[in-house]
Amino acid sequence: MENRSLAIEWARGPGEAATFEFLLPYRPLAAERAGALRTAAEGLRADIRTALLEALAAGPAVPLGDGTFCPTSAPWAAYPGPVCLQAEGGAWTTHGTSAARDALAGPVYLLLQEVVDPAEPLAQRLVDASAELFTVRNVGFSQPYYQRQDWAHLQRGEVKAFLKTYYNGLASLADRETYTFWEHYFHASPHKTHEEAWFLMQTRWMLYQEHGSTLRLLSGIPRAWLAEGQTITLRDVASYFGRLSLEVTAALDRGEIGALVRCPGERRPQRVELRLPHPQGLRATSAVGGAYEAARETVVIEPFAGEARVLLRF
Repeated sequence: MENRSLAIEWARGPGEAATFEFLLPYRPLAAERAGALRTAAEGLRADIRTALLEALAAGPAVPLGDGTFCPTSAPWAAYPGPVCLQAEGGAWTTHGTSAARDALAGPVYLLLQEVVDPAEPLAQRLVDASAELFTVRNVGFSQPYYQRQDWAHLQRGEVKAFLKTYYNGLASLADRETYTFWEHYFHASPHKTHEEAWFLMQTRWMLYQEHGSTLRLLSGIPRAWLAEGQTITLRDVASYFGRLSLEVTAALDRGEIGALVRCPGERRPQRVELRLPHPQGLRATSAVGGAYEAARETVVIEPFAGEARVLLRF
């Protein structure tokens, strides 16, 4: 049985680094056990979906800002609608708001947990209800980094909605003096590692995400990041596919945006989707290195051989 090593570097101060190495036993999951777990997981997913549909049927339809109505769900099974409406009584106020349980542990998590596909009509209902009822400028009333509609927006190609969440959350919770994050708007719980970690995860999603055998790059960046002379560089970042590097350069004076993608490991992705949005919203007139999808401003590289150069001309 093969063992794998894990090295951890620790430093107490300048020039005082030490490295510790551990041997980790590698035990591949037996095929029959993996199959049984998959069957159980699929059954659990089906049960959760049934409970969600029952909850949506029991919850009230609420008006949205565009004049339409949207069904709502409780954050758990067997309760009629959002608990903040107190349909069966109870005291639900916590963490500075009466909407915390609905907003921070609500059904939108089922998209992140792959129970509901982001492309389903059902996903639209869940995201609409969450954004309309439990956010201001797409940020929650309390501890907004618990809300996972940010991930849903990215999967659905809703870049502006994602960036609205990203920048409003950052501006409202990052401390101006320490650059760490508060847990609450009313400045309770300073230097909150949960908020800091989710901000970093949002940034990681903005730059790269894995989906099955597909690697998506820059799916959530602002257009301004590719203004004339701007560059975006990732060097040996960790991904599910191994080490990943990306270099993007905007040479708009020549009407070009170029990129180099490297992910050469044995686990490299089969498909790479590289979004390269022009800062003025222009669509490329020609593409080298992949198939250009104008609607998504994305170059698709398939099959991916471990390294690819892309050049868009505008």
